[in-house]
Amino acid sequence: MEMWIYRRMQRISWKEKVTNKKVLESVGLQRPELLLTIQRRKMKYYDHLRRHDSIQKRILEGKIDGRRGRGRRRQTWLGNIQETSQMNMCEVCETALDRRRWRTVTAHLGYGMAPS
Repeated sequence: MEMWIYRRMQRISWKEKVTNKKVLESVGLQRPELLLTIQRRKMKYYDHLRRHDSIQKRILEGKIDGRRGRGRRRQTWLGNIQETSQMNMCEVCETALDRRRWRTVTAHLGYGMAPS
């Protein structure tokens, strides 16, 4: 979506063979920033939910009884947090409770570095 927006801004047709790298250079960016901003904000909001006792936290951590429907499983919000942070759920929960560690995790998003 973000690259499509950049191409529309530069009036580059989808028929033209212009690489994403050249489109980003013409916009003045090194890598797509919109998705990274969304991921960072989602991670910060998860940190906020995890540390405070609220109805949102109960809903997020709740389970629904019954059988799941047919087909591929839908992506979950917590699954997306795990994928973004590159940690399992136990590590994500523990890390989110420690503000300093969680901030280092969110600060390293998009740079290809695994937080320590």
